[in-house]
Amino acid sequence: MKNLIILILIIAVLIVGLFFWKGNKSSTNGTVLATLQGDTTQASITEPIPAYDFGPVSMAKGNVEHDFAITNTTDSDITINQAETSCMCTEVLLKLPDGKEMGPYGMPGHGSSFSRSVGAVIKPGEVIFVRVIFNPAAHGPAGIGKIERVVTLSSGRGPLTMQFRAEVTP
Repeated sequence: MKNLIILILIIAVLIVGLFFWKGNKSSTNGTVLATLQGDTTQASITEPIPAYDFGPVSMAKGNVEHDFAITNTTDSDITINQAETSCMCTEVLLKLPDGKEMGPYGMPGHGSSFSRSVGAVIKPGEVIFVRVIFNPAAHGPAGIGKIERVVTLSSGRGPLTMQFRAEVTP
């Protein structure tokens, strides 16, 4: 009898957990959070940023790039303190609203030329462009196949992440 009660409690917890997990995934109520226009992903700083898919990328053809346009839709300044990438095969450049470019930024601990410190302020309504540069040949033949990478901008409001994926071919 004791085992039956424990089994019922476990099943109840699983059902409640699935309910909450599914509820969080559909919280957008069908609202489009960002749009793709040309080669730029546009998103609000208060909304999730969709991952960008480069599709097939040839090692022989060299680097590929994508711009993420991020709008500060809050009512206060946001200071970007740091920028970094999840892998040495990726660099990031920031283009500020005044036209100034900052970077490149990369993976912490890889490459002495990479600084993580940014100190850029984005005022309400302003847009910054985050250019992601992916080198498909950085890992050599071992890097062939599906990849996923992340760029993270840190601010006082928490991290802002942009993801991309590709299928690296020879």
